[in-house]
Amino acid sequence: SLSSAASDVYKRQRKVMAKEAKLYIFDMDGTILNSMVEWFHLGRNYLVAQGVAVPDDLEQRVETMTMDESAEYFQSLGVDKSVPEINEGIFAYIREKYRTSIPAKEGMLDLIRQLSQKEDSILCILTTSERKCAEMAMERLGVLNCFRDVFDSEQIGLNKRSGAIYQWVCEHYDVAQKDTIIFEDAIYAVKAAKETDCYVYGMKDSSNSTVWNEICEMADDIIC
Repeated sequence: SLSSAASDVYKRQRKVMAKEAKLYIFDMDGTILNSMVEWFHLGRNYLVAQGVAVPDDLEQRVETMTMDESAEYFQSLGVDKSVPEINEGIFAYIREKYRTSIPAKEGMLDLIRQLSQKEDSILCILTTSERKCAEMAMERLGVLNCFRDVFDSEQIGLNKRSGAIYQWVCEHYDVAQKDTIIFEDAIYAVKAAKETDCYVYGMKDSSNSTVWNEICEMADDIIC
C-alpha cells in the first residue's frame, strides 16, 4: 500500500491535473526545489569554506544586508578578498549547488512531467534567481525539456512584488490569465500573483512556516 507521504503526493497530483488550465507558471526556489535552506545558510557555508570563524548569529546579521554590505562584513570577520571577489565566490558556490546537489521537493518532478504531457499545455519557470542556475538544476533533474522557457525576473525587468510580471508571461504566450496556474511559496509572490486572474497555489516550504496561515487564506489552493 502507499505510504502516507506517497499517498499525499498522489492526491496532490490528481488535484492539480484535474484543474483545467493551459499555462503553468512555476517558481523555482522553495517550489520545485528544496533550496531555501541553501540560501539561508549561504553566507555561513561560504565563510566555513574560507576557513573563517562564523558568529552564531550570522544569518540574523546579514538578513537585511545587501550583497556588498555582507561582503564588507565578511572582510571584517577575516576574509582577505575584495568585495567583488567575495560576491563572485558566493555566487560560484551557490551555482555549483544548483548544478550538482540541490534536491527537488517531493512529488514535484512527477507533477511537472505529467502536466507537460497534457495536450496543449505550456510550462515555464519564473524565478528571481539566475536563469543559468534554474537551467542547470532542471537539466540535472531531467525535467528541463518539460519547460517551454525559463525566465528570470532580471531578464523581464520586473519583480514579484506586483502582478505585472505574471501578466507579462501570460501575454508572452497569448494565454488568458483565467487559463493560467501559478505555483509560488513566498508570501509576497502569492500576494502579487493574486492581483491577476490566474489560479494560485501556495506551496508549503520550511521558509514560510511563520506565514503559512496567511498564505493559506490568500492562495486559491495549497500544496503541502
